[in-house]
Amino acid sequence: MNWFEEQCQNIEDRMKKNNSKKTYQLVKDLTSTKQGRTTTIQDKDGKCLTEEQDILKRWSEYCSELYNYRATGDPEVLNVPPATDNDNYPILREDVKAAVKSLKKWKSAGADNVPAELVQAGGEAMISALLTVCNKIWQTGEWPTPWTQSLIITLPKKGNLQLCQNYRTISLISHSSKVMLKILLN
Repeated sequence: MNWFEEQCQNIEDRMKKNNSKKTYQLVKDLTSTKQGRTTTIQDKDGKCLTEEQDILKRWSEYCSELYNYRATGDPEVLNVPPATDNDNYPILREDVKAAVKSLKKWKSAGADNVPAELVQAGGEAMISALLTVCNKIWQTGEWPTPWTQSLIITLPKKGNLQLCQNYRTISLISHSSKVMLKILLN
């Protein structure tokens, strides 16, 4: 039996065991082609950057320009409503539990490298820790620095891959900060 036949047999075995996740992963590994990444990027003036530090600096500059925009439009839409009595109540344990439970599994971790499954498996100790941090954020308005950082992933689009704008950027934020964001959303 050659290598390719072995791979086909592995896929069939996974299908018989109703393990669709591993089946699809094996098929993906066999059929996907990896795109090579460019080792250079152009700065604003079109000069090629080859040093890793220069490339990282350019990506930082590009993302800052891309995401730090000033909102324009109707000033009434931007007005913050006055504080209500609800603002004085702390975040409840049930709110944190619901937010933790609603985290999606199998999603990439943020800069802290903590997967959602670990946050969910933390049980009551994790709920208590998150409740404390979330209530502190609620009272002070200050977020822990690790919760404000994101990991930016770049995916190539069509065109010249030496230009930053020919990449799609995805920001991965920590699952712990997603808990607070879900609480604020509700």
